[in-house]
Amino acid sequence: MLETYLKQIPLSLTTQALLLGLTVGLVTYYIFGKKKYKLPPGPWCLPLLGNILAMNSSVPFYRTLLDWKKKYGPAVTIYMGPVRCIMLNDADTVNEAFVKKGADYAGRFPMYSMEVLTEGYKDIVFADVSPAWKHLRKIALQGLRQYLYGSKLEEKVFDSASKVMRRLKEEEGKPIDIQKYIGLLVCNLLHGVCFNKSFDIDDKFFLKLLDMFEKSNSEFGSGFWEDIIPPLRKCPTGKFKRIMKLFADFLDFIRNEFETHKANFSEDDMKDFADYLIHARRQAAIEDPEIENVITDVHLVQTCSDIFSAGIDTTRQTMIWTIMLLVTHPEIQKKVQAELDQVINAGQAPTLKDRERMPYTEAVLHESMRLCPVVPLGLPHATRCDTTLGEYEIPKGTMVMVNHWALHNDPETWKDPEIFRPERLLDADGKLAPKTMSWLPFSAGRRNCLGETIARPEMHLMLAILLRNFTFRCPDGKTIDMTPDGSLTFLPRKSEMIVEERK
Repeated sequence: MLETYLKQIPLSLTTQALLLGLTVGLVTYYIFGKKKYKLPPGPWCLPLLGNILAMNSSVPFYRTLLDWKKKYGPAVTIYMGPVRCIMLNDADTVNEAFVKKGADYAGRFPMYSMEVLTEGYKDIVFADVSPAWKHLRKIALQGLRQYLYGSKLEEKVFDSASKVMRRLKEEEGKPIDIQKYIGLLVCNLLHGVCFNKSFDIDDKFFLKLLDMFEKSNSEFGSGFWEDIIPPLRKCPTGKFKRIMKLFADFLDFIRNEFETHKANFSEDDMKDFADYLIHARRQAAIEDPEIENVITDVHLVQTCSDIFSAGIDTTRQTMIWTIMLLVTHPEIQKKVQAELDQVINAGQAPTLKDRERMPYTEAVLHESMRLCPVVPLGLPHATRCDTTLGEYEIPKGTMVMVNHWALHNDPETWKDPEIFRPERLLDADGKLAPKTMSWLPFSAGRRNCLGETIARPEMHLMLAILLRNFTFRCPDGKTIDMTPDGSLTFLPRKSEMIVEERK
């Protein structure tokens, strides 16, 4: 049969013979010669499509994976189209892979959509391990510590919060979209850190940014066909075009800000994170002039994009979920406010130094992140070599992902995991209990979240300021819809609430 098809191709007999030999050789290799690996078990899947139908089901995929864990074990092999992926669904497997064998699992799986968005993986989040990635991650962390740590973090949070509180007071007693105000709070914090600027709540570009985050989160959640069907990259879907256009506009904003900073840069007057990146590259180039060929302007622009977009979106959603949970559990909101009133003197504002004396407020945030993981399936890792996971063999280049939702809802670790109960995160003395691998909103190992040590005190201070000054409640006769949106995402739905100033 194969010979019949080959004869229809207008090639010479020699070329046809070579094609026939190559085809037979490849088929023979994949059937008989390709190394067989003992992979973790998993559900049956469709040829070419894999488990795509389960991912786009009405049941969120992270819940489906928890059901599969009961049948196949904590590590489950699934297929995203033809791409094999190992899903990790408990703390022990995550600890073995990302901590004990961190170097083996530290790669980042290549995805066409991310390659386009990051201009060839020139960022930190989606780039694979390389000398450029290590250098970028190092200077980015140093820059964040310089401009978003200690007194500078307090200053940025207070500046951003003061603008939001003024607007909330103007809207007191009226039903408002809290997402818009939390968006302004977080967006101005990162805008100030990255570029020493801020937005007003009616700023057209700020509203455009919020709209971009909402649309991209909604459409990103179900993934892109272009990532699993290469021919579509030549003729992309409408969804792919829309998202790429949104991000192109966002990247233009970041690039313009960076170019302005570069043109006006002064070693004696560094104001923000963008200035620090320019300074760090210049300092590194003094020792090694080749660094400017390795770390280009594109790398620095993409790093600013990572900090700005990832920092805004994850923090924004976590804060929104926390406020929504406190509205639906007013007794817990009162406990937080009682702790704040006990620790902070009248007329004073919360500070980072007060954090240790407010463990219940911290537990509320941690319980919110447990119950509502804003990135429920994490980001795709890749194995950098042939490795193992328990009794199983994992080939080099395999995609590996963590089901954070499964870890956070494992009934063997958390009693009544569906209940919002901050006390579960406190020890016998009422202090915050040590973090465990079963609580993993920031991931772990060599690819853990760059901003974890900053995000936690940042969100604690934001929440303390908001609850010190306001009480949040439902409009009379209405309820908050706590059902997360998306099958692969965990997005808060828009809900109106009333804000009342505390006297």
